[in-house]
Amino acid sequence: MDIAVANAIDANAMRIVSDGIPCRDLDFLKRDITNLQDWCARWIVLSEEYEAQAYDALDKGGNLTAGERFWRAALCCHFGQGILMEIGAEEKLQADQRKQQLFARGASLLQPQCESVAIPFENSLLPGYLRLPIGLGPFPCMILFGGLDTTKEDAFELSSYFLARNIATLTFDGPGQGEVFHRMKMRLDYEKAVSATVTFAGAQTAIDPNRIGVLGRSTGGHWACKAAATDPRIKVAIAWGLIYHLRDFDQLSTSLQQRFMRAASMTSLIEARAFFKGFDLDGFAERIDVPLLVVQGGQDPIAPRDSITRLGERAQSSMDVIFYEHSGHCAHDRAHLFKPAMADFAKSHL
Repeated sequence: MDIAVANAIDANAMRIVSDGIPCRDLDFLKRDITNLQDWCARWIVLSEEYEAQAYDALDKGGNLTAGERFWRAALCCHFGQGILMEIGAEEKLQADQRKQQLFARGASLLQPQCESVAIPFENSLLPGYLRLPIGLGPFPCMILFGGLDTTKEDAFELSSYFLARNIATLTFDGPGQGEVFHRMKMRLDYEKAVSATVTFAGAQTAIDPNRIGVLGRSTGGHWACKAAATDPRIKVAIAWGLIYHLRDFDQLSTSLQQRFMRAASMTSLIEARAFFKGFDLDGFAERIDVPLLVVQGGQDPIAPRDSITRLGERAQSSMDVIFYEHSGHCAHDRAHLFKPAMADFAKSHL
């Protein structure tokens, strides 16, 4: 067993499992990946196994099973290309494209199905997936988005909690994320992409434009707060892993710095340091007047420990907090507890 591989898997295991990859697969990959250079390639091999199972299920009439296997195959590609800096640009692109193709193949087979949509944003289109509850609308809708390396495809498991509570979901890739990463770098004003998505959601006949909320994960939690501060159409905001500011960018690990810089398409630490000083909720938090929920881990290496306090002192609305003292970033080891709680919070305010 390669120590670097084992450490990489252990460091990300809670997140990977909570997003939908079985523990057994991680145990297998610990033995199967002999060095970090093979990381992406071996995840792709695992995705091929799930893909083969999906087609086998289709042949037997098991459409829902096939859809779920295509989703897991896509997840394998996602974790193969997304969380390590050792992955080359071309390998990352190919794995990301494979992820998109696999998820798209299974999207219509899932229940409720995921409808592929294109969201107008400035002079471009943002790809997304709309899921509607079974029954008659119009429905309330939660807009779900990630951070540095979470994408529309790996929001499927999360979206199911909202669908079960009769809430539609709209997930999308914004600047610096997923499918859009290869043509649009991260922007500090990501909230503009969120507002474009709110506009799109509100125009759908199946969605009630007066009952739209947002949920952002990691850096997405920061953007969810900014969106709530700047767009009055948003009625509730959930920050899953709140990063209030990045003033202390120099104190992040080298790996985290590199991941932020990759999303922003930067190679200079000096440039990145100056850029991420603008990643700050001061001046925005004071304008939030909708119900807030923050989910946070006490051992988060990215978010300042005072993120919750700062937001709570400045926001003009009530704020609920789910806090796990011994959990890390986004508290993935407690996802089975707070994911349904996030959906319940949204339901109570939409």
